[in-house]
Amino acid sequence: MDKIYSNSEIIKAVLEGILSDVDKKRMEESSIFISKWKKIVTSIKSVVNPDCGNAMYSHSQVIDIKDGTIILQVDHPGFIQLFETHKKYIFRGLEMHLPQMKIKNISYLLDKKNDYNTQRDITREEMRAAIKKQSPEDDKISENFEEKKDSRVQKDFPPELEAIFSRMRKSILTNDKKI
Repeated sequence: MDKIYSNSEIIKAVLEGILSDVDKKRMEESSIFISKWKKIVTSIKSVVNPDCGNAMYSHSQVIDIKDGTIILQVDHPGFIQLFETHKKYIFRGLEMHLPQMKIKNISYLLDKKNDYNTQRDITREEMRAAIKKQSPEDDKISENFEEKKDSRVQKDFPPELEAIFSRMRKSILTNDKKI
């Protein structure tokens, strides 16, 4: 008869299988790096925001370190700018605490789950729609104004002005000084 395994025995066997491939030294190094990273980043102070380092740390996550480059995921583009501003300070701290890692660069990944649309100017159509929602009478007034403005643009100039503009055009094109 087959042996019956309890849930805890199955879980134990699975975890041992997974964790047997984990390099313990590398795990210790990454744990040390993360603690030093936190210490360095949270120690950053700014004149504008004395708690700048804590905000930077809480809005970022180290994804990996490859060839002396930290791959850092941030949740807003503004934090990329803050990390770039304090890059020398961070590198100095890493050199003091972890000289064996020889970190020379930071690459950034922007977390795509957030919407970073910045404020923009509204279009004429959006403005008209907003006005129409507020007051339909104002919309009729603005439509009448647009029609009058368009009708003025389409009219021809008086003959006297046409002659003056024609002479100006010729003088500009031929560099003739007479107007």
